[in-house]
Amino acid sequence: MNVFISADIEGICGVMAQTHWSADGADYKRACGWMVEEVNAAVEGAIEAGAKRIVVKDSHGPGTNIELERLHPSAELISGWGPLRSMVEGIDETFDVAFLVGYHARATTAGGTLAHTWSSNVMALEVNDKALGETGWAATFAGHFGVPVVMVTGDDKLVAQVKEELPEGVYTVMTKTGWGPNAARMRPIQQVRDEIRRTAAKAVLDAESIPPLKPGFPATLRIRFRNWEGLHACEAVPHVRRVDPQTFECRVADALEAQKYFATLHRLANT
Repeated sequence: MNVFISADIEGICGVMAQTHWSADGADYKRACGWMVEEVNAAVEGAIEAGAKRIVVKDSHGPGTNIELERLHPSAELISGWGPLRSMVEGIDETFDVAFLVGYHARATTAGGTLAHTWSSNVMALEVNDKALGETGWAATFAGHFGVPVVMVTGDDKLVAQVKEELPEGVYTVMTKTGWGPNAARMRPIQQVRDEIRRTAAKAVLDAESIPPLKPGFPATLRIRFRNWEGLHACEAVPHVRRVDPQTFECRVADALEAQKYFATLHRLANT
């Protein structure tokens, strides 16, 4: 049993504002410590359930939040970003399951703590008219390789969206209750870690009952940006159509092509 873990920071227990998620924040180092402990709890649970190989992808900001010496000694670590800029890049057919640890609700989610989709400039991301956040987007990429996401952790708003975006049966751990963009009611931190460990073990043991996410491809990818100014460069991308001042769409053959278009359009929109 091989397990791939993608770790973000916004959904980690204790994290609720820029002071935690930004490398310039006063509490950033503390938040990174909370992050690695939740990841380690997931690693421990996977090992208890018989996992032989575990790879962790640091998927927040520059991808350098997890200190290697603090990571569980049984886990490998992917730091930084590959050419596709996916939060689960590095996953392939050799993995049996994936965990998404510390994830958050998608953009425009009322009450979601630090809710967004990839950046503050993306207001909506859709595949075949279905709204996806970073959770569904990562699961779609993993599904390309036949790997199911079997556990997701984050605030209560994310837990609700897992039921909308992912196949039935995915295990979740609620780390906190979202009160707004920069507010949350935190659960006792050790309780959260203990629950992640137990849930990770259950998810691995129950993996065969949870299918990978496989939207129907070819598919229509649609992205709506916050700012309409300066998006002319996006119109120059082949096969991309501007639907309205803020929205672009294109047809994609599979999840890998979808990720390439998303990463390209997002980068052009930010320039």
